[in-house]
Amino acid sequence: MKNNRGSFTSSLGFILAGAGSAIGVGNMWRFPYMMGDNGGFWFLLIYLVFIVLLGLPVMLGEITIGRYTGLSPVSAYSKLQKGSGFVGVLAISAPFLFMTFYGIVGGWALKYMFSYIFTGSGADFAAFTEGSLTFGSWQPVLWNFLFIGLTCFVCLFGASGIEKAGKIMMPAFFVVLVIIVAYSLTLPNAVEGLKFMFTNPQGFSMKTIPYALGQVFFSMSIAIGVLITYGSYIKKDTALPKTAVVIAGLDTVAALLAGMAIFPAVFSTGGSPNEGAGLMFTTLPATFEQMPIGRLIGATFFLLLSVAALTSAISLLEACCSFTIDTWKWKRKPSVMILSLIFCVLAIPNSMSLSKGTVFSGDNFLGTGMNIFDSVDFFVSNIILPIGGLLTCIIIGWFWKPKHAIAEIESTPGYVFKLKLVWSWLIKFIAPILILIVLISQFFE
Repeated sequence: MKNNRGSFTSSLGFILAGAGSAIGVGNMWRFPYMMGDNGGFWFLLIYLVFIVLLGLPVMLGEITIGRYTGLSPVSAYSKLQKGSGFVGVLAISAPFLFMTFYGIVGGWALKYMFSYIFTGSGADFAAFTEGSLTFGSWQPVLWNFLFIGLTCFVCLFGASGIEKAGKIMMPAFFVVLVIIVAYSLTLPNAVEGLKFMFTNPQGFSMKTIPYALGQVFFSMSIAIGVLITYGSYIKKDTALPKTAVVIAGLDTVAALLAGMAIFPAVFSTGGSPNEGAGLMFTTLPATFEQMPIGRLIGATFFLLLSVAALTSAISLLEACCSFTIDTWKWKRKPSVMILSLIFCVLAIPNSMSLSKGTVFSGDNFLGTGMNIFDSVDFFVSNIILPIGGLLTCIIIGWFWKPKHAIAEIESTPGYVFKLKLVWSWLIKFIAPILILIVLISQFFE
């Protein structure tokens, strides 16, 4: 079955594809604004602790499940433990819901990139998202359609297309990001942005903890079926712990670099770090306009953001496709195209909830106190993903048993998993207890 579904040709191909999944909108857009809204340095500190104690152990567990079973999430969990396919269903529901708003942000990035190329400046974010520009509330929707179309095109080629895209996009991503960080650090008051990130212990609240946990799951593509899907394409010669560490490391570095690109610019322009979801689309364009080559820098930056969003969207669509291919026996091309069409349709209310005067407008969707866009983001990141991670820990730690996972990890020729005892304790006790505590705590703020 694994051969029919395709496979990555090398460990590097998997690492870059996995990094492409992890490094995306979660790093470039969501991490900076979550950090800005939730305590700066405190958010970063808690985020890093959760990566070590939760992110890495669960990431390794999911990749191992994928390689052991060679199946998509629903079938994989059912193979590990009879009756646990519902965990896979939960995992697949996450990328499905993510794709209803992920492409919206990707569309924003494409819009800004083309705006810089053809007009020399970025769009008015408020006017664009609220529907005050040409085509009104439909303009963001149309850009979302374009973004989903690009994602669909890559996924039509399966594992080989994903691997090739990762090998091109990820190196380019880091080169451009480092250049922008280097420039951002030369701006006036740039040091204040670094202080906010690395030394300023202010703004902590209890909500910082669950939001940091949600960001770890969002950013590292945990509990959304992607890692199991990609793991099912891995050959036996890939050392899983090493690749998991490299992917997590690249993901963390990308998040830090994104912060170092944005927060110095925020403080340089006298802006506020807690501007929310529009932080990247309001503060940075104002900074680019002050640069001698701001048009080029702006176009390059939003090209970078578009690439980052695309690599992650590819993994989300692929996770959903692997389910339809394995479970419903669909062919790849109809799976990709039908799912893409569904995502385009379901994104319409998400996008228009940010506009004014549409039937989807309003900031109290189902009594949440948020619009549809923010409600879906919160529900998936702070509820579905932690629950999925908790159930994954329970299945690996208490039903499949760590010894069987370790046996799969050490099936790589010549590889010995030296931290097997530490990982076993983390996946069986530490990670599930911490996830459960954080899940419960957010209902008692």
